[in-house]
Amino acid sequence: MSSTNNAGAAAASSLASFAKLFQVPGTNTLPAFDADSFTEAFKVPGFDATALLDIQRRNVEALIAANQTLAQGLQTVAQRQSEIARQAVAQFQDLLSFNPSSTSVEATLVKQIDVAKTSYEKNVTNVRELGDLVAKVGTEAANILSKRVLASLDEVKTAAKSRAAGRVSLVA
Repeated sequence: MSSTNNAGAAAASSLASFAKLFQVPGTNTLPAFDADSFTEAFKVPGFDATALLDIQRRNVEALIAANQTLAQGLQTVAQRQSEIARQAVAQFQDLLSFNPSSTSVEATLVKQIDVAKTSYEKNVTNVRELGDLVAKVGTEAANILSKRVLASLDEVKTAAKSRAAGRVSLVA
């Protein structure tokens, strides 16, 4: 029974630490969070509050991991956008600095059109690359959350089965 109490105390301490994240400094309008009274208030026969708290802790960890994935991915996107912007400025400068060496107006126009076409094609490629990066980041974050949701449901089902099995063994 003491291992259950120790696990419950650890989960309660973890929940209390988590609750502190949402406190606004300088405001004490809500009473301090008491994990013991919380678990007592929601104590239901056949329900393991500690297991639920552990499941929720893992859910929060998965949410944090998904947010980190998004933050890192968006940082990569921003860096790539910066590189693309520098390239675009360089291309624009090349276009402006084009010095027609030919005496033919047609040859100069053809050369400028070729430079503009190359620049346009490069920009379209860059936009597609950025779109692919954003999609990849979103997919990775969604996969983290999806895996955690499925695992969480399995954990709740397992906890419910183990509690039901415990009751059956007590009755038999």
